[in-house]
Amino acid sequence: MLPSPILVLNWYGVDMKTKWKSQCLAALLMAALLPPAHAAAPLPGVSQWPMASLHPEHDDDRDLLPFARAIGNARVVALAEQTHGGAEEFVLKTRLLKYLHEKMGFDVLLLESGFYDMGRLAARMQRGKQLDDMAPGNVFYMYAKSAEGRAMLQYLDRQRALGKPMALAGIDSQHTGALSIAELLPDLQAFLRQHAPALATGPDWEAYRTAAQPLFTLQRTPPAPDIRAAFERHAAAIDGALCACMDATAGGAGWWCRVARSVHAQAQTYWSGDTNYQRDNAMGDNAVWLADTLFKGKKVVVWAHTIHVARGFQRTPDQLQAGEVMHRRWGADYKVVQLTAAEGEVVEFASMQPFKVPKPAPGSLEARLADSGQRWLGLTAAAPVMLPQSSFDYAEPMTGRLGKNWDVLFYVRTMTPVRMTR
Repeated sequence: MLPSPILVLNWYGVDMKTKWKSQCLAALLMAALLPPAHAAAPLPGVSQWPMASLHPEHDDDRDLLPFARAIGNARVVALAEQTHGGAEEFVLKTRLLKYLHEKMGFDVLLLESGFYDMGRLAARMQRGKQLDDMAPGNVFYMYAKSAEGRAMLQYLDRQRALGKPMALAGIDSQHTGALSIAELLPDLQAFLRQHAPALATGPDWEAYRTAAQPLFTLQRTPPAPDIRAAFERHAAAIDGALCACMDATAGGAGWWCRVARSVHAQAQTYWSGDTNYQRDNAMGDNAVWLADTLFKGKKVVVWAHTIHVARGFQRTPDQLQAGEVMHRRWGADYKVVQLTAAEGEVVEFASMQPFKVPKPAPGSLEARLADSGQRWLGLTAAAPVMLPQSSFDYAEPMTGRLGKNWDVLFYVRTMTPVRMTR
């Protein structure tokens, strides 16, 4: 609906020339006489609603009511991103995070960053430290160093300052942060000295430490066979000592069990050249432990790449993606939100170079939406949509479908790159 001509003229201000205002008024009046332009094209089995804004500070949330209905009573909601490098993805996800927290009672955020690193940062936040200040080198760099990712971190800092905090944790079993590099193994050794002292010293501990430390700097070369065998023995011994007591304490035995299992999953993944890919299995298990043990009974948001949170993806029957692990655990209590685009450019996070959004495949959902002329839309479907979607991981194309792999889809016609600020 167009605003009234009087309001339109007021927007331009009293210093605008009368001729210019008259031309604008004439154009608006002509537009008002025409049928609505770019109405969303009907799509079989798909409900569509217009989005008023992507911005988190938009002050009228009525356009998110269909989103709220789609989430319903689900306890865990995953906010997916296709690329790690699209500005609109992070801006919209921050708006959705704010809505889920402030309007729907979601008080926990699980982030795609190292389980150990985020646990240590969360403890420091409780002592008054600012997450945005601590993030570089510790939080995944596309969140810590882009303006749009930092807006999410800054939102968490503001909420804590207001006395309305979201609890924070990381789900990634891949540990590459500065805190992991400097502190993870010394901290683990200190914990073992108190709770399983026989495991904190000796040749097998030294072999475990020697094999594990290079993992945190992304070194994938397997250690010598004797060191690897000792690492495996000691990993099993640590697991047996810590994982029998899955207590609900940050920094307790159950928490350290998840850290140790994450280190082991990182080793299995790296040393096999990804043929024994265990990263996502462990990510999913980390999320399940956090949601069902550490934050039992609380409503949880998961923030990560689509490939880590979408339902229905696996590499082999015993190599599940994290989203499938979570879906098998929570069923209908787990909802996935995806975003797609028809054109534009993103930052490809591995190379940090511009990457063009691929043109939608003919006949795809994105192609139909692009033909509608809409800038922003929300979509839901009661059943899997048969109309195929274009690839969702642009650098390594994969496909998924609304109603099958995700429950809510937001469409943005044009994606723009994130702005790296530090």
